[in-house]
Amino acid sequence: MNDLKTSKLPVQDIPSDDLDPYQAAPQELRDVWKSWTKTKAPFPEVKQKLQPAQTTIPEGLLVEEFVTFVLEHLFTLFRNDPRGLESFIDKCDPHEDGQALSMENAVPSGIPDQKSFSKEAFMHYARSTFVQPIQACCNVRSSLSRASTVTRISGLIFLPDLLPPIVQQCLLDMLLHREFSKPENQTNFHLNYYVSYPDNQASFFSTLPHLSSLTPKDPAQNKPLSNRTALDKSLHWITLGGQYDWTNKVYPAEAPPKFAEDIASLVGNIFTDMIPEAAIINVYSAKDKLSMHRDVSEEADRGLVSISLGCSCIFIIGMQDKTTGEILYETLRLNSGDAVYMAGESRYAWHGVPKIVPDTCPEYLQYWPGNLYPQWSEWMSKKRINLNIRQMFESGVVGHDS
Repeated sequence: MNDLKTSKLPVQDIPSDDLDPYQAAPQELRDVWKSWTKTKAPFPEVKQKLQPAQTTIPEGLLVEEFVTFVLEHLFTLFRNDPRGLESFIDKCDPHEDGQALSMENAVPSGIPDQKSFSKEAFMHYARSTFVQPIQACCNVRSSLSRASTVTRISGLIFLPDLLPPIVQQCLLDMLLHREFSKPENQTNFHLNYYVSYPDNQASFFSTLPHLSSLTPKDPAQNKPLSNRTALDKSLHWITLGGQYDWTNKVYPAEAPPKFAEDIASLVGNIFTDMIPEAAIINVYSAKDKLSMHRDVSEEADRGLVSISLGCSCIFIIGMQDKTTGEILYETLRLNSGDAVYMAGESRYAWHGVPKIVPDTCPEYLQYWPGNLYPQWSEWMSKKRINLNIRQMFESGVVGHDS
C-alpha cells in the first residue's frame, strides 16, 4: 500500500548528546501543559492550526486492510470461543447507513467442531458473508479527506477518524484480551507484583473482580490488589514487542518478543516508512495525565504512530526552533479512532497529555467488554487507550550496527 507522504521528511538535526531521555521539557511547554491540567468542563474549543495533507493511500486498499484486519479477528474468535464471536458481532456499530454485521448464519452450519474448520475455509466463508457490511462500516473517504499537517510542527500529520468503529473494536479486543494476557508483554504491575495469568492465556477480563491475580513482591511496601482495583484503577501501561526498560530508559539487548503480526500488518501497511517493532499501550482513567517527554531511546528515527481509543484527550506537542530559540507548540484534541504520525522534525518533539475529557467515550465502545464478560461491562466508558508504536532499529533487526 502507498503511504502518507512522510518518507522524505528530514528528521530534525539534533546532536545525539541532546537526545537525553531524562531531560526536562522547556519551561514554556510545561506551563502550557500545567494550564490544561486545571481546565474544567465545559472545555474550551481547541483551536488547531491545521493544513490539509495530501495522502497517497488509495481508498480501496485502505478498506481492504480494514476488512482483512476484521476478518482475522473474527477467525480468532470463531476458533477460540464462538461466544466471543457472537458477542463481537452483536456489539458491532452499524455506522451511518445502518448496515451492520449479523449473527444470522454467522457460524457455518453442519460443523460439529469449529477447531476442525480451517482458517482458509473460514476466511472464504467470511468474505462471502461479512465483507459487504464491514465495507459499509468503513467511511475512509471522509477520514482521508480530513488528514492534516500541523502548521507549527513540521512533519506532524493528524488523521482524524482514521480507524472506523469496527476496526477500533477489533483493535481493543486484541490489545486488552489477547496482548495483555501474554506473559512476555510486561505491565506496570510487574514492577511490584507477581502476576498470575489466567489459564490458556484467557483474558484478564474473564477473572472474577473480587479475586486477585497480583501478589506483592514486598508486602511491606505494596498491598494485595483485587482484580477490580487492579483493572479499574491500577493498570497504566502494557508493552508489546520490544520491552522498554522504564527505569534505565533503554530497550534490552536481547531479541524482543515477536510483535503481533495482525497489528503490525495494519499499521505497517498504512505507515509504510516504519516497521512496527515495539509499542506501549497507555491506559488512562479520568484523572490520569502524561507529562511532557520525548521518545528518544530508539535507534531508528522513523515515524512514530499514535492511535487513540475511548475517551478524548488534550494532546500537546512542541519543540524549540534551533535558529530563533522560539518554542513552537500545538494543542490537539484527540478522539477515538484518531491517529497522529510524528515524522520528520516532529519525531523528537516534546509531547504529553494533560487532560482526559470526561464522558466522551463513543457509544460503540462504552459497554466494552460487553456481554461476554458482564462483570466488567462498561469498563471502557471512562477510559482512554493510546497505542503508541515505533521502530527500534534502523535495519529492522535487533543488534544492527549503526
